[in-house]
Amino acid sequence: MPPGSVVADIGTDHALLPIYLVRQGLATRVIAVENRPTTLEQARRSLERHQCSGPVDLRGGDGLGPIRREDRVDTVIIAGLGGRTICRILQGGRDKWDWFQRFILQPMQEAPLLRRWLFAHGLALKAEKLVREGERFYEIMEARQGRQEICDPLLFELGPCLARRKDPLLEPYIRQKIARCRAIAAALQKSGRPENRLKYEYYLQKELRLKEVLQSVGHSENRGCLS
Repeated sequence: MPPGSVVADIGTDHALLPIYLVRQGLATRVIAVENRPTTLEQARRSLERHQCSGPVDLRGGDGLGPIRREDRVDTVIIAGLGGRTICRILQGGRDKWDWFQRFILQPMQEAPLLRRWLFAHGLALKAEKLVREGERFYEIMEARQGRQEICDPLLFELGPCLARRKDPLLEPYIRQKIARCRAIAAALQKSGRPENRLKYEYYLQKELRLKEVLQSVGHSENRGCLS
């Protein structure tokens, strides 16, 4: 996001992100949207406490509904929500997409689902970044209108830009996924239920595929495909 952007922060919670963006000079103006009345009031108090009520316009409402064309928003941020909820918000504001230059998205879960939805609805990933806090990885995506070809389904989970640009945290991120696959496969095998056999095979194959990708991270030249 270029400095001096006009930002819409959807689901602003306590408005901490708008305060940060304004103080760092990353945004000249932020429209902070929150649909919970109690949280909206807490956000208002937070803005007053940090003396940011001027450059931050706090609005009550759902999703992109409160955003108007005359706001001249160039960047929409939807962070800290589930991937499915982000899809719902984007779909609900589909008629406004042409107003914006970019969407910055940070799903708390269901990132693969979100990537599939973006690609299916004409939004391409232009950049992705991993951030780590303890054992938790956060995926940050920048999407813009456009088409993008993904030739390996595993990239919906790993992120095409993360793989192509070899994000510094990609290796531990993949190792965590491998460990998770191994744990799930072990639990399915231990259950001994015939109906879990296909799931068990799926996670075994996924673990093997992730190991292959892990070996290639250091030297493959990715361009939307995995070797």
